[in-house]
Amino acid sequence: MTTDTAVLDIEKSTRAIWIQHVTVLVVLLVGLGAAYWAAIEAAVEVWWVSPTFSHCFLIIPISLYLIWNKRQRLAQMTPRAFPIALAGIIPFVFTWYIGHIVAVNEVQQFSVMAMAQILILAVLGPAVYRAILFPALYLFFLVPTGEYLIRPLQTFTTHFINGGLNVCGIPHYTEGTIIELVTGRYEVEEACAGLRFLIATIALGVLFAHLTYRKWYKIVLFMLASFIVPVIGNGFRALGIVLLAYFSDNKIAVGFDHIVYGWGFSVAILLFLFFIGSRFRDETVEPSPKMSAAPASNAGLLITAVVAALVVSSGPALAYWERARAHDVNSAALQLPPRLSEYTVGKPTGQWQPKYGEPAARMAASLTVPQSFSPPVDAFVYYYLGSNKGHTLIESTNRLWDEHDWNAVARSQISTHIGSTPVTVNELVLSAPYQHRLVWSVYWAGGKFTNSGMDVRLARLESMFSGGNGAALVAVSTPIEGVTLNGARNRLSHVLSAMNDLPLRLQQVKAHRQ
Repeated sequence: MTTDTAVLDIEKSTRAIWIQHVTVLVVLLVGLGAAYWAAIEAAVEVWWVSPTFSHCFLIIPISLYLIWNKRQRLAQMTPRAFPIALAGIIPFVFTWYIGHIVAVNEVQQFSVMAMAQILILAVLGPAVYRAILFPALYLFFLVPTGEYLIRPLQTFTTHFINGGLNVCGIPHYTEGTIIELVTGRYEVEEACAGLRFLIATIALGVLFAHLTYRKWYKIVLFMLASFIVPVIGNGFRALGIVLLAYFSDNKIAVGFDHIVYGWGFSVAILLFLFFIGSRFRDETVEPSPKMSAAPASNAGLLITAVVAALVVSSGPALAYWERARAHDVNSAALQLPPRLSEYTVGKPTGQWQPKYGEPAARMAASLTVPQSFSPPVDAFVYYYLGSNKGHTLIESTNRLWDEHDWNAVARSQISTHIGSTPVTVNELVLSAPYQHRLVWSVYWAGGKFTNSGMDVRLARLESMFSGGNGAALVAVSTPIEGVTLNGARNRLSHVLSAMNDLPLRLQQVKAHRQ
C-alpha cells in the first residue's frame, strides 16, 4: 500500500465518521425542535410580527456561513462522541419546565438553545465544539429578548429630547413621554424607544468584534460602544426629528418621512461605529487544529444518541403528565345571584370586555342600580389553570381592551377595597369615538390580590408543587361622564365593595386534581 493510498483511506474514513456524527446531530436537533416546538413557534412568531427582532432570520445563515469558512480546519479534525456532556441537559430541562409553568417564553427559549449547545458538544466532541464555538454560541441571538428595556429607553429618549429642546431654547412642556410644542404634540412611543436599533447593533457588534479583534479589551470596549452609541444616537435621532418638524412647521419629518429620516440617521451611526472600530483591527491568526483522539466506536455514538433523546424528551413528558391530570373546576362559584346588595345583575353591556385567552371559569356581568340614571358597571372575572399557551393569565397577547376599538389615554394606580380587603388596582382610561371608559383591574393569585405579574408567576410556580389555586383577572369598567373621573371612580368603588365574597368565591373555584 502506497502512502497516497493510505492518506486517501484515512480521508474516506474521516469523511464517513463526519457523516455519521453530523447525521445523528441533525436528527437530535430536529427532535429537540419537535419536542419543544411551542417555544420555537413563539420565537418565530415574534421574529415575524416584531420589526425589533426581524434580524433573527439571519442568525442561522450567518452561523452556517461561519462554520463553512472553517471547513478546511474541521476537515483535519475527527468528531468524537462525548456522552458525559449530556448530564448538562438536565438542569436546562428543569429551567425549561419552570419557564413553561410560569409562562415566560425567554426562559423556555434560552433553555432550549442551551440544550442544543450541549447536543452539539456531546455528538461532535469538545475539540470540534471549540473550533465552532462562536458560530454555535451566536445562535443564542435567535432568542427574542429585551422588551423589558422599552420603558427605560422611552424615558431616556424623552429626557434627551427635553434636554435638547432646553439647550435650543425652544418652549415646550413635557409630561410622561409626551412633549408639547407650539407646533404640535409629540409622543415617544415604544417604536421610538430605540430598542430595535439597539438589539440589531448588539447582534452585529458581536459578529464584528469576533471578526475584527483578538485582544479581549478591544472586544469589551467595542461591545460597550455597541450599547452606548445606539442609545445616545437614538436620542439625537428623536431630537432631530422633533426639531425638523418644529422648524418646518410639520412639513417634513412627519408621517413616512419620520421613518425614512430616522432609519437613515440610524444606519449612518451604525456605519460610523463600524468604521471607527475597523481602525483598530487585530491581525487574524487562525490557530492550528488540534487533532482529536481516536474516534469513538459506533456503539458510543449510538449510546449518546439514545441517552440524548431520552433526556431531551423528559421535559415535554413532564409537561404532558401535568396537563393530563384531570381538573374539576367549580364554575358555579363565580356565578352572581340576580341581585347583589343594591345592584341588579344582568348581562354585560357589550361595549367593553378584556381581550384575554379562554379561561377555565369566568364571571361576566353588568351591575346597575334600579330606578337610577347612573351608568352600569361591567364586571369580569377570568380564572385560569395550567400553563397551556393561550390559556394563561399572564400572556403577551392578553389585553384589557380591543386595540381596534379603544385607545389608552391615561394610566395610574388607585387604592380601594374589594369587600373589606384593601387592594391597589391598575386604573386605565380608554377612549373611543363614541365613549370614554374607566377600567380598574387587579390580579388574584396565591390567595391574595396583586397588580404584579411577577407575583402571579411565582404563585403559579408554588401552586404546581403545593396543589394550590389558579389565578384570576378581576376587571370592572364604567363610562366616564363629564370632565372628571370622580363619578366613575365612585361607581367602581361601590361595586367592588359590594363584592365582599369575591375572595371566597375565587377560593371555591379551586381545581381538584385526580
